[in-house]
Amino acid sequence: MSNIIVLGGTFNPIHCGHIRLAVEAHETYGLPVLIMPCNDPSSYKSDKDIVAALHRIAMAEIATSPYDYMQVSTLEVERSGRTFTADTLQQLQSYYNKIYFIIGADSFFALPKWYKPEYICTNCQLLVAGRDRHSETEMQNQKDFLEKHFHARIDFLNTPNMPYSSTAIRNSVKCNKDISSMVPEGIAAYIKEHRLYC
Repeated sequence: MSNIIVLGGTFNPIHCGHIRLAVEAHETYGLPVLIMPCNDPSSYKSDKDIVAALHRIAMAEIATSPYDYMQVSTLEVERSGRTFTADTLQQLQSYYNKIYFIIGADSFFALPKWYKPEYICTNCQLLVAGRDRHSETEMQNQKDFLEKHFHARIDFLNTPNMPYSSTAIRNSVKCNKDISSMVPEGIAAYIKEHRLYC
């Protein structure tokens, strides 16, 4: 079985920061990347502006189409109810030998409160992005904590601070502002065509 990098998220909508993360991870590890929109993010997000999964999948497919090493996975969308990372990893283990799972700095610190954090930490290699939002000491202390208490395997991705936010993009759409610099080519047109986030 092969190895894989997984980048999960709501992707509401997918933006240039998401793609940059996937590119950086691929260039660092030389592996294909699965872009995996979640099904039901209500367990951790209360945002009422989340569009239907079919639109988020379509936008992810548009954004990843220039990259032959990126593929959109509908695994979580096809699973009914709330989707949890631990369950996703369990399914992926049937297909891949080693899984590299990208998480942001906020998730990195919240991980002990996730569903089955010990399972997550022992069944994937965590790739942590966005560490410039926290001090080097804070990041290292959390890494040490997760390694000691959950036997985690953790690498930090050397990604620059990326000023992209799905929330800011949605707000810009509502205000009829140009979002083309924040999203991959084709996404702004898709959002306009389907009247999303208006």
